[in-house]
Amino acid sequence: MQAQTLPPLHVSPAGQIVDNTNKPVILRGLNRSATASGNADANTTDAQYAAQNQLLSMNVVRIFVNATWWTSNVQVPIAGQNYQTYIDTLIQLVKKYNNYALILKAAQFPEPPCGATGQNCPATNQGDLDCQANPAVCAAEDSTGNTIDGAIAFWDAFSAKYASDPAVLYDTWENMHGISNSTWSDDQNTLIATIRVNNPQALIFVEDTGTAFESIVSGALADIPYANLVWNFQLYAGPTTTCSEPAASPRYANWPQNFAPLVAYAQQNGHAAAITEWGGCNDIQPYHANLVSYAQAHSVALVFFDSSDLFTPSGSSLALTPAGTQTAQSYSALAAGGPGVVTSVSATDGAAALAPEAIASAYGANLASVTQQASSLPLPVNLGGTSVLVTDANGVARTADLFYVSPLQVNYEVPPGMATGKASITVSVNGDPVALGSATLSAVAPGLFSADGSGQGTAAGIIYTVHADGTSSQAPATQPINLSVATDQVTLELFGTGIRGHANPVTCKMGAITLPVAYAGPQDVYVGLDQVNIPLPQSLRGSGTQAVSLTVDGQISNAVTVNFQ
Repeated sequence: MQAQTLPPLHVSPAGQIVDNTNKPVILRGLNRSATASGNADANTTDAQYAAQNQLLSMNVVRIFVNATWWTSNVQVPIAGQNYQTYIDTLIQLVKKYNNYALILKAAQFPEPPCGATGQNCPATNQGDLDCQANPAVCAAEDSTGNTIDGAIAFWDAFSAKYASDPAVLYDTWENMHGISNSTWSDDQNTLIATIRVNNPQALIFVEDTGTAFESIVSGALADIPYANLVWNFQLYAGPTTTCSEPAASPRYANWPQNFAPLVAYAQQNGHAAAITEWGGCNDIQPYHANLVSYAQAHSVALVFFDSSDLFTPSGSSLALTPAGTQTAQSYSALAAGGPGVVTSVSATDGAAALAPEAIASAYGANLASVTQQASSLPLPVNLGGTSVLVTDANGVARTADLFYVSPLQVNYEVPPGMATGKASITVSVNGDPVALGSATLSAVAPGLFSADGSGQGTAAGIIYTVHADGTSSQAPATQPINLSVATDQVTLELFGTGIRGHANPVTCKMGAITLPVAYAGPQDVYVGLDQVNIPLPQSLRGSGTQAVSLTVDGQISNAVTVNFQ
């Protein structure tokens, strides 16, 4: 297979990435981050580049380049090539499988790539380590953007070499940080101008300090006055298991309110938008579906970080990891212009399993033509033209009752009587199936609601007190719990879902103690809502904030918190 000829890309006035015929191009792909440190990812083969394209519907590969290695043209021992030749080999491999090569200025330290023995391998942050050990090298090696001389020399030489290749895209600097927004602006303008000398029309991706884009939107900082720019973001949900993931991104918090104004400004001012670092070893929900559906709805490019989280070696080829399988499905839907794969999760905390009669949410895009909420009981099975069909492991299909529908999210009740095991979720609009997903059904899938709806933080519930004279009072569980009157009988009533099918006694873990539960089952007003009543002992008086979770038939719920005076 020969390297492909790919059309040049530019940004339309509406902020979309388009080709030379003005047809929108949905950029989606992955990062090869190891090419700028360690052994330069030199063990990777042509067969593996071929496999990643066979397994993912992708059209862009982001290649990390060490600016110092490039300028010094160091030897890559495993590849048996100097670095400039080696990077060109990778670019040709990327193009061979019909992908754009997004070249990122990453590291800029001099320690050379290591060989097959794995000894003396420079770390990803080797430049910062060198700077800490010897301040004299900081100007040449640090990653903050305080000094950009090395990057200017790199981009001048690199953009001259690839000036006539429309398949090569440019990403000026991976992660400028610890500098003022005005310094960032000056640096970015200089780097872009350097590239533009050799390639006046190149598509250039620009990442900020973490606050500079907000400063542009507010008017505190001038916008970068170049065409064919892509505002570039890192968005992570943070670690959720024992695997190592980047910390949560502030711009993902309160999704999508912190992010949407930045994309809107960029596109209204002739820039495109991209999320070139997202995902991770544990690519959780609804984070994954949130980003994929938003990207599709708003023409935002997606580049998964990192290829090592998507694939595992399989002989001389590759196989998809669970994160890879999920991403492959989403990228296929993006490529087809579809709504994305529906992912169903518990309405309380994104739990991996659902239960019959539990409240659940399906995430995707174009899942409804209107935004509408059910206004009366019984709940409808069709709301604004949208319906949800759940098919269980035995092939039994039932239509779900709907609480709420919108283009990005549908809230429904898992139908009763569904068999445990793998179930499929089909969302249809006006009778036409628009998205398909899956969920695991269990007899119980306990989840507790929180006051803010996230499944984390302060519990949603009621503090119910019966006084010695027989009168009673109640207060929201967001208030501190007062156990100062020994004759009061105080019960904490929590709300959740996925609890009612339990076969054994339910227990509550509150801080370090385990408490019996007086009642765990359906709440008598709201469909799918469960209530748990927990009598509170005097021993908790004055104990402060305590984490509360349930154990239901051996399954542990998410934890919420209450506070004791």
